[in-house]
Amino acid sequence: MKLVSLAVGLGLSAAAVLVVPGSGATASMQPEVVVDKARPVANKYLDQKLTWRQCGDEELRTYCAKLIAPRDWANQYAGHDIQLAISKVAPEHGKPSRVVFGNPGGPGGAGLGMAPHLASQKPLAKDHLAVGFDPRGTGDSTNVTCQGTPGYTMDARDRAPWNLDLIAQASKLAQPYCDGQSRGLLPYITTGQTVQDMDLIRQLLGFDKIDFVGYSGGTWLGAYYQTYFPQHVGRFVLDSNTDFTSPWLSTFTAQPAAFQRRFQQDFATWAAKYDAKLHLGTTSHQVVRNYERLRAALKKQPAVEEFLEAGVRITYDQNTLDDLVSGDMYTKLDFYSLAVDLAFLRDLSAAQTKGGPRAAQRLVDGLSPARRHELVRRAHRSTVGLPALGDDYEDATFTAITCNDTAWPQGREAADELADDLGPRNPLIGWSMNENPCFYWNRPRLTLPQPTGAGLPTTLMVQSQNDPATNYTLAAAAHHRYAGSRLLTVTGEGDHGVYGGVNKCADRIINAFLTTGRTPATDVSCRGEGIPAPSTPEPIDAEGNEGAGSPLRRVAGFTAVLSGYLH
Repeated sequence: MKLVSLAVGLGLSAAAVLVVPGSGATASMQPEVVVDKARPVANKYLDQKLTWRQCGDEELRTYCAKLIAPRDWANQYAGHDIQLAISKVAPEHGKPSRVVFGNPGGPGGAGLGMAPHLASQKPLAKDHLAVGFDPRGTGDSTNVTCQGTPGYTMDARDRAPWNLDLIAQASKLAQPYCDGQSRGLLPYITTGQTVQDMDLIRQLLGFDKIDFVGYSGGTWLGAYYQTYFPQHVGRFVLDSNTDFTSPWLSTFTAQPAAFQRRFQQDFATWAAKYDAKLHLGTTSHQVVRNYERLRAALKKQPAVEEFLEAGVRITYDQNTLDDLVSGDMYTKLDFYSLAVDLAFLRDLSAAQTKGGPRAAQRLVDGLSPARRHELVRRAHRSTVGLPALGDDYEDATFTAITCNDTAWPQGREAADELADDLGPRNPLIGWSMNENPCFYWNRPRLTLPQPTGAGLPTTLMVQSQNDPATNYTLAAAAHHRYAGSRLLTVTGEGDHGVYGGVNKCADRIINAFLTTGRTPATDVSCRGEGIPAPSTPEPIDAEGNEGAGSPLRRVAGFTAVLSGYLH
């Protein structure tokens, strides 16, 4: 996630109108607000038979299928259907008595890998059918795309009028690019449509209730499923929480402070502790200051490296550096590789400044083959380069859901004011808050029902204290407003995504809740397990994916393995 928030402060809603004092406007002039709701399912969709086929290696024990759903649940007989890709892993022995759905967040993250991920949690795997799915718009389900949309290649910190003009123009062009290539599907990429897809899957699988594990943007999806279908709610775990009781905007407004805290309090403090090995600074303040110096140097003269054996040329400027740093805040397992990259970029920039491109290339040529391969791999994992045609479905779905679901303040003034407010205190991503199509988005006439938690079984919310992408304040606010919820806090921890390998104490509590329904009597906490020393190698899982201790990294690895089997 990398967006913004202001509508809460302005009191905007989907039906907000400007009433000019003295104009004589009355309540009768305001458009009627129709709150979205669950729809009965047409027999056409309930009568379909799923054809399951093995996907991935035999060891994963995963089977995948596709089903059809209406493009618009409010118009099921219009003749416009979409396909949804789903996955499942059954217990090794016996028939499952419960089903657990999973979503990796985003929103817009492809989720086929959630089935093998949940099935790999041994206590959960004994009695649960684990189910993953690619939400509408993304993955192997019917896609949306925004391919070709102008990117934000300008420096977000540059507040010159011409630069702000470019940012606004890029933001305005996003919806026409997305809408023009998405075959009429874009207005129907909403959480309200997606939760009804989920309930169709539930009915086709033959279960009365579902359990659920949702990470990040998946907490929003889970809370809205509970709101639309309370009678089918089992045990829900919402991990790394958005504030699903408020508009999307509030979640993004809280991000800059959270990313800055994670960078300064967790990464910079850790790097300073191991300065003898990392050479980034002896104090956290010095580490941050050296990052700012490197950023200024790369803006003045971008550093270039070529890898002829891979046919790759990588240019590092201030935006590349910002993306590298913010992208490595999600899991502490990336801290060591980030520290090594920062030291290398500092040396590369210095070599180029002093001796020109040839001096910089000599530094690159002197690297070991393993290190050269690592740099190329990380460049591909970052935002360097453009995705292949149509491969931007996760980003496109992310944009559609966050812009379609709830209202945003409209126009450049609101966007620039937000960035001007958040940037000085939180420069890592705060200045980029105006780089967001939602400030110029023409939403569908949609009002989602308000999640309150009323009448639901207990919801277990899980949150690490220094999470960069979903600020702890969001979980606290949603927990306060969500009836019957319990909050499990992991103190001294900042990883985004907790359940499934980050913290043993948290896993025990979550597994007990999912398998027995046993709920903590009150809010509880677990102590974080600390950041590994720089010499600690990053775990590699069975599929060769780095960061095996990161649940979301594992899900992404599983999804990559399963993707394409249904084509």
